[in-house]
Amino acid sequence: MMVRNDYDLLCQWADRQPDHLLLADDAWSCTYQEMRQSVTFFADRLKQRRPLAWENGDVLVLADSLPGQLTAFLALQAMGIRPTLLHHGMRPEEQRAILRENHLQGLLCVRGEGKNPDLQLEETGISPCCHSEPDILGVLSSGSTGTPKVMYRTYDSWAGFFPVQNPIFRVASGTRLFLHGSLSFTGNLNTLLSVLYEGGTVITSEYLRCRHWADLMRRFQADVLYLIPTKLQLMTAAVHAPLSSVQSIFTGSQLLSARNIRELRQLFPSAELILYYGASELNYITYAVCEDPERDPRNLGRPFPGIGVNVREGLIYVDTAYHVSGVTIPFTVRDAGWLNERGELMFEGRRDAWVNKGGVKLSTIRLENELRAIRGVREAVVLPYRDPLRGSALAAFLVKDADREKREIRQSIRRRLKPIERPGRIVFLHEIPLNDRGKVDQQAIWHRAETEEMSE
Repeated sequence: MMVRNDYDLLCQWADRQPDHLLLADDAWSCTYQEMRQSVTFFADRLKQRRPLAWENGDVLVLADSLPGQLTAFLALQAMGIRPTLLHHGMRPEEQRAILRENHLQGLLCVRGEGKNPDLQLEETGISPCCHSEPDILGVLSSGSTGTPKVMYRTYDSWAGFFPVQNPIFRVASGTRLFLHGSLSFTGNLNTLLSVLYEGGTVITSEYLRCRHWADLMRRFQADVLYLIPTKLQLMTAAVHAPLSSVQSIFTGSQLLSARNIRELRQLFPSAELILYYGASELNYITYAVCEDPERDPRNLGRPFPGIGVNVREGLIYVDTAYHVSGVTIPFTVRDAGWLNERGELMFEGRRDAWVNKGGVKLSTIRLENELRAIRGVREAVVLPYRDPLRGSALAAFLVKDADREKREIRQSIRRRLKPIERPGRIVFLHEIPLNDRGKVDQQAIWHRAETEEMSE
């Protein structure tokens, strides 16, 4: 059977191992054959209602659960329609802007899961665009500076790299991998499809409850874990009994502090910890095995096999055959960094995350690392803001240990940072708010800062 997309891959495995568990989600689970049946039923229902313009078109998908996202994603591929999974929590006007500015044919809303979810269809009336590549899906850019852009991928642009990334991350046919969050986060979608590629099992949860995650890992004997560092930190704070079945943890999107590494080694004593650097446009780029807690947290390791990395004028450029359609290689996402004498990538953050304060350029990534190194600081986020008197300024949002006083941490900050580096605002939060992709929700963090400051 020729595999052209992820639906074909599902069918291939459903024929070979129909009763093998594909997905377990809290109290719900399905085998490969059950998922194929659900996808087929979903596609048959959709065919009866889909507008003619959707044929060979591009459709945005909003589903309220990961199983619902996956079912709709595969059903649209089965129908020859390119799905793009939408982030949760976006306002209707934001959804309409994505549809309009990316020339999409419609929006499919899915509520519920299994064979009979509620489906709502919205047609835009926009004619399908011509694709120069055999694209099968879309992914959303971060949209941090405007309306998120839909970037398209061919099957080979991801699946062609799975034979490289999977052995490094220890994803194989018998894998039982735990992940959490929306599949609209490119890291989650790529990870799930990499497990589908091998015929393995994915375990997940709709809840942000770390002890419940640990129970699921124990029940299904999860051996691989994919979570971004913020969620790994939540786990080490909430779960204390070691999870010895986990043999591999891979993580990215943020850096790991020495404290993070020490706590992860205690909670997952048998696991190899891998920190990767990647981008939605470019797949995985470099990786580092984090054995020494005192390693430089900026070190993101050497390139994956077959990937070229060089730095020009402080910007990281990547040479790879595995990327979204329509980009020119070598390509940069405007991340800053440099290569050390061992050829390892030292990450300095996004160029637009640097702040010019009094004529001095400051990296928010470096300042976050400095703050996390202070005793009693569990998490730190540094964001720029405009001060009416001083111009560019920095705010530090900190989560502290219960046994440390705010006064002590403020004193440590004054000792550790130069005057020009010290944040204009220091806000202590009970937790860092995250969006549905597990990343820092900058809008929510400012709102929460105002609320918690007023309550003090």
